[in-house]
Amino acid sequence: MNEKQEAQWLEAQRISIGEDLVLAAQRQLEFLAAVDRQRWLYDSPGLERAIYRYKAHWLPLLAKYTENGDLQEPLVVPIDCEWIWHCHRLNPVQYKNDCGRVYGKILDSKNVESSIRAKSKRKSEEMWAQFYPDEPFELDSSTISSQKIVDVNAGAAGNITYDLVSAANRQCSFYYQVSRPFTRDPLFLTEALARYKGFLHLIKTNQDKSLKRFCVPTYDVDIMWHSHQLSPVSYCNDLMSLLGKVLEHDDTDSDRSKGKKLDTGFTDTTKQFEDTFGLRYWRAGVMYRGKIPTPLTDVPVSFSGSEKRGISAKHRQDFLSLPSTKVVEVFLEIVDVKDAVVNESETLYVSFTKKQPDMFFSECGTLSILSLTGDKNAAGFECEPSGDLILTLTAKSNANSNSERVLGTTSISLDELTDPNSKLSIERWFQLKSKRWIVNSTPVYLRVAASCSVPLEAPRVFNMVRSEESFVHSFFLSLYGKEANVNYWTNFIDGYGNEAVRVQMRDNIQKDNLHSKREVVSVTELFRQTTVLAEGIDNKWSFSGSCNFSGTAEIKTTQDGTYICELKTDQMIKIYWGKRLDFEQKCCKGHNEYGVFITAVEFSNEYPYGKAIALLDMKSKLIKVNEEWFLLPWITLSFIFMDIFEKDIKSTQSLEKGIMKESITEHKVTNPLIASETVPVKTSSGGCGGGCGGGCGGGCGNVLVPSESVALKTAGGGCGGGCGGGCGMALTASESVPVKTSGGGCGSGCGGGCGGGCGNVLMASGSVPVKSSSHVDGSGCGGCGGGCGNVLTVSGSEPVKTSSRGDGGGCGGCGGGCGGSCGNHVGTREEDTA
Repeated sequence: MNEKQEAQWLEAQRISIGEDLVLAAQRQLEFLAAVDRQRWLYDSPGLERAIYRYKAHWLPLLAKYTENGDLQEPLVVPIDCEWIWHCHRLNPVQYKNDCGRVYGKILDSKNVESSIRAKSKRKSEEMWAQFYPDEPFELDSSTISSQKIVDVNAGAAGNITYDLVSAANRQCSFYYQVSRPFTRDPLFLTEALARYKGFLHLIKTNQDKSLKRFCVPTYDVDIMWHSHQLSPVSYCNDLMSLLGKVLEHDDTDSDRSKGKKLDTGFTDTTKQFEDTFGLRYWRAGVMYRGKIPTPLTDVPVSFSGSEKRGISAKHRQDFLSLPSTKVVEVFLEIVDVKDAVVNESETLYVSFTKKQPDMFFSECGTLSILSLTGDKNAAGFECEPSGDLILTLTAKSNANSNSERVLGTTSISLDELTDPNSKLSIERWFQLKSKRWIVNSTPVYLRVAASCSVPLEAPRVFNMVRSEESFVHSFFLSLYGKEANVNYWTNFIDGYGNEAVRVQMRDNIQKDNLHSKREVVSVTELFRQTTVLAEGIDNKWSFSGSCNFSGTAEIKTTQDGTYICELKTDQMIKIYWGKRLDFEQKCCKGHNEYGVFITAVEFSNEYPYGKAIALLDMKSKLIKVNEEWFLLPWITLSFIFMDIFEKDIKSTQSLEKGIMKESITEHKVTNPLIASETVPVKTSSGGCGGGCGGGCGGGCGNVLVPSESVALKTAGGGCGGGCGGGCGMALTASESVPVKTSGGGCGSGCGGGCGGGCGNVLMASGSVPVKSSSHVDGSGCGGCGGGCGNVLTVSGSEPVKTSSRGDGGGCGGCGGGCGGSCGNHVGTREEDTA
């Protein structure tokens, strides 16, 4: 930020806003979460009923209250009316005109309390009953489906003609984009407010210069913009003071295609913001996440249980030795370089890696330099919020891809980046250190921009490894004798290679010799006595208190499109085939395979439509658990599922191997690497690829289709026609997995993406480094559309390439163009514009 840019930023921060937008944003997010728990408000007939009540009852009541507000407490708005009121106010010009025409003034939100925050509704209910004795204050959602659809413009409701059905439909997807845990954090929102003022300053600048530009916000800016509009009088006064008019909020355009209005608008806004303020517009945690996951049900699941959540953390620590781990999302960009001496035949690039071992991020990725290429080029990934990122500036020969020289290195402290005083971002010049000391040489500098999300507790991820050796081997022999089944234990290993627990299936013959009961037993380093976690006969299982909760489950052995089982316990938990809800990947259906992945979904009063809390990948033998209290239950269930379904997985792999052998073409792939969700990747020579369904073209080198915070390193390889066949090690990584591999196996395409694989295949799907020496076999699955090489696609703008070292690369997003990459999306906020 130079002096002129700093002056512009300070001027933007002086923009006056008459509301506490940080508090307003927190309350808005809390309200949107409450509405999302009552999705009958999104669709007919509940939506029409809410619109009618809003227009015919709430607005007239609010007008009367503001005329002679004699209540000693705020007026409480029913949640259905508040949802429609919310959507109406997000078109501030329309709302101002409607209120002025019908009521002669803007109906404000001052002295109005949301029903989700109100301590008492008694006075408001009495006032409502006085004016509308035949209309309940709050709707009973269970009876709406049986009621006749109302005419939203009947009677007094006809005074407001704005299409509120369409307005609500446009807004119902907004909450998913901003529902990440850190968005309510005061630090995140404080920075969002500063960026919102910068956004308004750009609009004022354009107006003063008579420039017609379509400004598009990122999601953090949009949260603050929405929050501002929800106080309509303040919004109108503030914007009239700043611009001389009420600023429009256009949310009607949702076409994210390359070259369309939203795409070009976001590109122009990015450039203007960065040129004006010298700050990066793209940041961690503020970009487009992709489409809303497919819902499991349209009807909320009723729940009346006590919602107990397992044993205490202390009890768990007595049984499992699991240190707490945090994770952050990092966004990295190389802005400029100075005083680097290079030849005309050389190209500069920057590689980055992590100095310390990391649960989520392994070596390495590459970036070009904005000032040299003119192309927006960034990397988004997850890592632990400590240690250092190491950046290396390298000059590569354009004539000889194997000829390159290192100009120097520098480091970024993640401890500094995540410190609250850093405001979750840094951008400055870093001096490089060189191993080659030259007398009187001028130091080389890199200008680096990095941002991060607020650190959060990381999910638990374990790799299941079968072992013939056991630290309790001799113990079992002495206890049970030679007949004890102690040869095969399954170890659950974390990302550092530490063992958390070992489990085993054993038979317990009943005294009548007619029934054989099976038991899942466990041991840990801290608790070496065997503990029974579950008991079962056939596919009926009961879980003991040692497993964190008591309950039963009957497991279906066929895939009929419904859930596998329901845990009958204090909680309501259903187990489904495939990747569901937040685990769902958006690139192509192959990544959500029903016969490979299993998702645990919790239903509760807080999540009546379900919340994905754990995932099992049966091919890679990896588990991921988002809720600490569900860790032991999911370890137990995953082990049982593997025991029941592993034969089906192996037969599927054998079938895939046969198909792959038949389909090998002259385009051989020696080392296809298929990743799942946004990644920085290092590779030597790459292929090229299209989008989802496009597959990969010819060429040679490594085939890389990244999609979810995974760092990968590989060597050799190539890319098959249409991601067809190939041989070598086929490795599929999914969801924050650092993986290193080489050699062996053969692979073939599946679906439209980057092929599967067979032979010695390693498929990773969690925050675990997996080595090809592990006892894992199977084949890869259908790939996806993020493109090949190192493509990080940002929806609504240019592709963001973490271009591979060598000739790799390529582009193409899921759905083509900049339609969005897979899973851990790095995308733009494109629905709202000014």
